Parts: sequence; structure tokens; C-alpha cells
Amino acid sequence: MLRGMVFVDHMNFNIALSTYYSNRGEKSPNLDYNTVFPGVVSMVDGVSHTKTFIFAPEPDKFLMNDSYLYGYYKWIQGMKNAKYIDVIEGRYIARPVSDSVPMDINDHSSYYKVEKGTDINLAIHAITKAHNNAYDVAFVFSADTDYISLYRQLKTMGKMVVCVAVKGQKLGKVIPEVDDYIMLDESFFSQHIRTK
Repeated sequence: MLRGMVFVDHMNFNIALSTYYSNRGEKSPNLDYNTVFPGVVSMVDGVSHTKTFIFAPEPDKFLMNDSYLYGYYKWIQGMKNAKYIDVIEGRYIARPVSDSVPMDINDHSSYYKVEKGTDINLAIHAITKAHNNAYDVAFVFSADTDYISLYRQLKTMGKMVVCVAVKGQKLGKVIPEVDDYIMLDESFFSQHIRTK
């Protein structure tokens, strides 16, 4: 049995999930991450789930005033208690659109957000664990083409790479660089809804 390890660019995955359901005129469900990641790994024959790493940004002091991001961060903190899941934090930084206009958390046109650390943290963990032979198959939850160099390196190291995306995300440039890809949709998500 091959060992599968999951690497999740969570902001990328979360936005894709929200967009998928928004396009359907629905609200995103609360997924049970204790079953989502092993569920995805089980979609590839002969691979068992070993561990999941979630890469998510910590909002800065200003962004913590946004109730959605504050709730998101509290949820991320709670994920640190989940079994077989580690959370690696990057940073989410607010920057003013103009030096002459102060940032106002209620006026999204007064600032923009920059995510720092997610891509490099994910790449470092995937490469380090591959080097230490901690897994055979990397499942990367992201449609981001920034990871193409990572995919090439992992394949050079003899690892298999599976890109995991949400239906609607474009994978054109990614597909030739990975061994396989999985597109998740309602048929998968409906099986992994978190019960209260």
C-alpha cells in the first residue's frame, strides 16, 4: 500500500469551495475535515492516508477586526486539535490602497490583503517530507500554477503527485505536470458534511 500525504493550500481551497457553491446559488457547507482528506486519498487505488498538513494564514491585527476572518482564524486554531492534521500558519496582511486614505475594516476599498508564507511553507514541507521518504504520493489541494516547480521536483525525487481541485477551477497548465488530478464536486462534498 502506498502512503499518501495531503498538503492543503487552505485559502485557495476555501475560496474555490465558496465560489463553487455560490455559482450554484447555495452557501458552502461545513465540511468534516476528519473525513475529507482520507476520503480524497481513498479515491486513488492502493493509497492510504498518513497525514494532512493545512497551510493557512494568520490575519494581522487589523484584519482580526473582520468578523469573517476572525471566525476563520478561530476555526483554524480548532483544527490544530484534529487527529492526523497539522496546521502551518503563514500571514495575512492588510495594506492601504492609498497612503492618504486610512484603512477602514468596514470599507474594503480602503485596503487590500496579501497572503504571505503559504506557498513557500507548503513547498518546504512537501520537499522535506519527500526527502525523508515520509510518503509516496503527494495530494496537493490547489489549482495554483505556482506549485508547478514543486510538482516537477517531487516527481524528480520519485514521488507521485495528485492535484486536487474544486470543480470550476482551471487546471490546464497543471495537468501535464502531475501524475493524476481529482476534481471535487457536490457528489463528494455531500458525503463529508460536518454534523453538529
